[in-house]
Amino acid sequence: MMRLGIVLLAAGAGKRFGGNKLTALVHGKPMYLWAMENIEGMKSELPTVVVTGTPEIIMAAEAKGMIAVFNGEPELGISASLRLGIEAVIQQAGEVDGILFMVCDQPWLEKTTLVRLMSEFDGGILALSCGKRRGNPVIFSKEYLKELSELSGDVGGRQVMARHREDVRFLEVNDDRELQDIDTREQMEIIERQEEI
Repeated sequence: MMRLGIVLLAAGAGKRFGGNKLTALVHGKPMYLWAMENIEGMKSELPTVVVTGTPEIIMAAEAKGMIAVFNGEPELGISASLRLGIEAVIQQAGEVDGILFMVCDQPWLEKTTLVRLMSEFDGGILALSCGKRRGNPVIFSKEYLKELSELSGDVGGRQVMARHREDVRFLEVNDDRELQDIDTREQMEIIERQEEI
């Protein structure tokens, strides 16, 4: 089994949503909690790091035994959260084989999918896909952590993936809802009209 850290990215400014979308309720539960419960109890001896600027999310992470890292400058973009998350994992665990990066706004993502993703990772870069749609979560091996840490602005792992296309593999899922993220209140309203997740 690879030594994989987990970083949950939960510091977005939510500009398109018009507020902190991660604390908005999805079927009666804060959106961030769907992600946190998915990774809670995952079979990893390495730390789970939650990068956020929201006190509620910090308290929830610490209550679940996760390491909360404060990011008070979401306007710096996702690159800042990636850097903080990587630093925290390395500080806690030393050398790792890779890091699984997750976002908090995919409430349909299944825990079984995360388990498959981690168990099938054997190096390089491994992401989820459904047909032609590709998305999060993504596991980057240790070779790419320095490159991820050197990103700036609102630029994430896609840029690193584009530079190393030959090293990228995809794990196929059957339901493309697992890859769907929520960016607007309109999407939230549609979800609330649908059946329970």
